[in-house]
Amino acid sequence: MLDKRLYPSGALHGQVAHDIGRRIVSGSIAEGETLPREAELSQQFSVSRQAVREALKVLAAKGLVKSRRRAGTQVLPRSSWNLLDPDILAWHASDTLPPGFLDDLVEIRRLIEPAAAAYAASRGEPLKLAHIADALDSMRAAANDVERLYAADVAFHLAVFAASGNTLIDYLSTILAPLLEASFRLQHGAGHVPPELVLSMHQSVYDAIKGGDSVTARTAMESLLDSAVDQIVQATRG
Repeated sequence: MLDKRLYPSGALHGQVAHDIGRRIVSGSIAEGETLPREAELSQQFSVSRQAVREALKVLAAKGLVKSRRRAGTQVLPRSSWNLLDPDILAWHASDTLPPGFLDDLVEIRRLIEPAAAAYAASRGEPLKLAHIADALDSMRAAANDVERLYAADVAFHLAVFAASGNTLIDYLSTILAPLLEASFRLQHGAGHVPPELVLSMHQSVYDAIKGGDSVTARTAMESLLDSAVDQIVQATRG
């Protein structure tokens, strides 16, 4: 799902943007460092200077770099980066997301997801409920495959957002989706919660939504988020 939102890498400038972006996010090109000149980057990547310029524009739009005439292109501090950008999130290894950033993610999820589950239960649109059920089936089928499981987990939560029937909540899911993917990759990769328990908690959310029980749906989602917090803490600080 995240791949559909990434900057296209088919063109040469896209490949250069992804390569330099990964190096910046990983720290191999440090904040405050000045990148090599266009001619040198052109030679390094075996592309035209125009391709380099286009790649730097992509990175500048994401807040990673800033170009100044005569001063060159400098890597900006992390505080300037657009951390909601799908590419920047994809360029992070899951275990390099700052703990404070993950804490913020959990807080925003606590604000939105229980309410989304409650609204989904109260509105109960059959087609949207079917999408939640499909995602749950995918999770069950992928119980022993971490990569497929985290992708299905994301689909489940996005389906709950959509089933809320609230346009703004659903729109927020497009912003949160890359963060959820990074978070779930970390959670499932940590392996602290048995797959059967993960499935059971998601089943409880779905059952409450399908049954039209808003209070239980909210509570079940809150329990699911409590488990997510425990997994993140163990994976990053345990």
